[in-house]
Amino acid sequence: MPEPDEQELGPQLADAFQSKAHSIQGRRPASFASEARRRVQQRRHRMTMAAAAVVVVAAIGGVWGAIGGPSPMPTSSSDSAAGSAEGQGNKSAPEAAIDGCPPQHPILTAPSHEAVPPGTGLDLDTPVFGLQACRYSLAPGNQLLLGSATFTATTARQVVDAIKGLPERNPTLPVFKCTAETARPKEAIVLRFDTATGVREVWVGYDGCASAGFFTGTRTYGLYAGPLKLILKDGVRPTGGIYLDHLEGW
Repeated sequence: MPEPDEQELGPQLADAFQSKAHSIQGRRPASFASEARRRVQQRRHRMTMAAAAVVVVAAIGGVWGAIGGPSPMPTSSSDSAAGSAEGQGNKSAPEAAIDGCPPQHPILTAPSHEAVPPGTGLDLDTPVFGLQACRYSLAPGNQLLLGSATFTATTARQVVDAIKGLPERNPTLPVFKCTAETARPKEAIVLRFDTATGVREVWVGYDGCASAGFFTGTRTYGLYAGPLKLILKDGVRPTGGIYLDHLEGW
């Protein structure tokens, strides 16, 4: 094969290099545009994936807060009300219940049914919210609770009002000459009234020849049938007594 002429080969090589350069320059803008689009798509893809991850984390966190996370312990509405009543130091409802009759009561060892301990007796001007009537045997060797009855706030107020208007003594009852043996009553009744400051009492004497009436520790009210008819129910009702035997209408 014949060898090309050097003078003819030089221009051909120059033309070839120039054509290649033009070809590369023509493609370069297209390559740059393609690369830019590719990078934009990658960036959008990464942003989309990141946003999706945030949504998933938020959703998981919400579900955990709803079903899996710790929640505050329920507060007993009762513990909150007890605390409120204790803080106020009074009753929230006038019909509130009071303690029952204690089997061991000061009247069992008191010198008489008049000896209401200081600070225990009811001031009859004090509002009352309930009543527990307790009947006790005071006989030596047989001192115990005989019976009890519970009354509403309405009845409790009626009893207080009925006692409040009484004189110190019922003149229709006889005056007895007592011996030491007959002076001590065999039984008595304790009226336990519920008040804003706790239980306050009125002792009721109707047996024993020394005295009879309603005793608060600071005041004495004569024994009358009116208040007795309101409280002498069921186990609180005695079969008799020295003064009851001479009292009509109870």
